[in-house]
Amino acid sequence: MRMLVSALLIAVITEPALPIHQDRGRVMPHPQLKCERSDLTLYDGEVRAYRRRKGSTFLRIRTSFDTTEEVTIRHPGTDEPFKFFLLNGRAFTRSDWPSIEQKPKVLRRGMRANVWVCRGNPSIQPVVDWRPADVGATGTNPRSR
Repeated sequence: MRMLVSALLIAVITEPALPIHQDRGRVMPHPQLKCERSDLTLYDGEVRAYRRRKGSTFLRIRTSFDTTEEVTIRHPGTDEPFKFFLLNGRAFTRSDWPSIEQKPKVLRRGMRANVWVCRGNPSIQPVVDWRPADVGATGTNPRSR
């Protein structure tokens, strides 16, 4: 019994705390994304194409599940879609552009992102959580384990 209690204490102490948007091994969407859970899809992986223009931002993601997905975020009248962007789970700000872009509108090579899409309701904009710390990592949500 004593060994079991010791093992449990060690497991609790050494188990890393879950990120704010992870629950039982599943990466959770940011609270700003109002979508029925059954309609929600996560594309996590390397962003292979990126076009940020006035009115829209296009992403092509090579996912960790070896699929290629495309997402377009609409932001009429501006070329800055911050309200649909996060950086490592926190709100994206104007000063964060250099973290993801090597120069304005040119994405850093190998940039990774978690992109939540509400497939059942296309009027709900996708949310992109940029993961610069995951560049070069492999596997499903490598930093969330």
